[in-house]
Amino acid sequence: MSQIMITEMSFSYKTFYEPIFEKVTLNLDTDWRLGLIGRNGRGKTTFLKLLHKEFLPDKGTIKMEVNTELFPYENKVRYSLTMDVIKENIGGLRTLEDNLEDMEALGRYLELDGFSMESLIKKEMYRMKLAEELLYRDFSLLSEGEKTKVLLIALFLRKDTYLLLDEPTNHLDIRGKKDVAEYLKRKKGFLVVSHDRSFLDEVADHILAINKSDITLEQGNFTTWKRNKDLKDEFEARAGERLNREVRQLERHAKESRLWGGTANTQKYAFASHARTNGAKAFMGQAKRSEQQIMNKIEEKKTLLLNYETAAKLEFEQLETEGTLLLKGKDIMYSYDGRELFYGLSFDIKKGDRIWVRGENGSGKSTLLKLISGKLSTRGFIRTEDLKITEALQEPLWREGYLKGFIKDGNGDDFEKLCRLFDLPDSLFERPLETFSRGELKKIEIARALSMENHLILLDEPLNYMDLYFREQLESAVLAINPTLVFVEHDEWFGEKVATKVITIGN
Repeated sequence: MSQIMITEMSFSYKTFYEPIFEKVTLNLDTDWRLGLIGRNGRGKTTFLKLLHKEFLPDKGTIKMEVNTELFPYENKVRYSLTMDVIKENIGGLRTLEDNLEDMEALGRYLELDGFSMESLIKKEMYRMKLAEELLYRDFSLLSEGEKTKVLLIALFLRKDTYLLLDEPTNHLDIRGKKDVAEYLKRKKGFLVVSHDRSFLDEVADHILAINKSDITLEQGNFTTWKRNKDLKDEFEARAGERLNREVRQLERHAKESRLWGGTANTQKYAFASHARTNGAKAFMGQAKRSEQQIMNKIEEKKTLLLNYETAAKLEFEQLETEGTLLLKGKDIMYSYDGRELFYGLSFDIKKGDRIWVRGENGSGKSTLLKLISGKLSTRGFIRTEDLKITEALQEPLWREGYLKGFIKDGNGDDFEKLCRLFDLPDSLFERPLETFSRGELKKIEIARALSMENHLILLDEPLNYMDLYFREQLESAVLAINPTLVFVEHDEWFGEKVATKVITIGN
């Protein structure tokens, strides 16, 4: 067990002088299963990079006695066999095996438990619910979910390393998320960033929350933290109403004091003396001091409840349709890269349907959305005339440059309104897209799709990288507006809440 000691740490991005952290002081135990949460753009990934020494604090210190590794990471090893990929990512073990005649290499190999590593790898594969035969397949041929699990195994087999896991379940299917959660429950000594409520409940024993004005640390899982946060928010909402009334009253008094002082300055003061201090002037000074005291109280009250926040009500529109049936798929067949994805798939999309497309990684969920949108073609689709479809992609369409260059006059106002509702920063149009977090880019992508005229909305994993407030915001809006919607999502909580129909593929 060791400590990570953060003392008076401050950090800002220099290009736009955007403060991210100011005077943060924390002590973290490296044996904890620590969940890191916070709204998009609050600096979660930045915090990991500061711990990993990829960034250096502007002020203050971060001290730790262990090495760190950051996930996800790019697999850059020259070996192709999955067993060799794992070994090499543990600490160059596979390269050391090629040089065991060198005494220095042999010594390092022994330090890393090289001779027992294959049995340890097989044990971890079993715990991750991966078939042992995958170890003897080409790594590049594994599914994305399998690759994620394999690279996690390599990290957890490293010695004396504190792991920083940045949303490790993104793009994993429902079964994959459960497998990773069960695997992490057996481990200790990591920090994981996630917005997945069920996942955090499974794996975390402490929660580190980046709030609007500070960072808080609590023992327990996500549900424990959320219960405490709701109680605080409930109290602060009531206190906020009272404070707003007090601020309005103080502002009224400040205005009266200002008028009072102004009147004293223009009228003769009945009780003015012949002393050196003019009575009207003293009266005006007293009024100004009184006003300043009131203004100080106003500012003091405005600094209270800085962590109270809610998600704005999300509103968007959908075009009306004459008929009920929008699209029909009958006996759909489609193959990709020599593999049959669909055979005899049939479904209807009617006005008001909210269809959840479920399936394992690689089963063809995103491909089905492309077929529905018309980006890919095959026989069996019947669409109503002039059907307008909008889609939010799994990977945002706009990732580089400035938003001003992408916005069209026709829907710019609606797009900007949605961005504000999504709590995106005021500097939205002044900053290049490369400076936004992945969650913020995803919000921009969804705002782009929802601001376009449509009869049907397609959402491909809309909750990847999204904070809790956005998840609840989108969930509430879908239930209230009842749009015609087809979505791919691995968050069971969301899917079960909003779906009216389910298409399960690949099983």
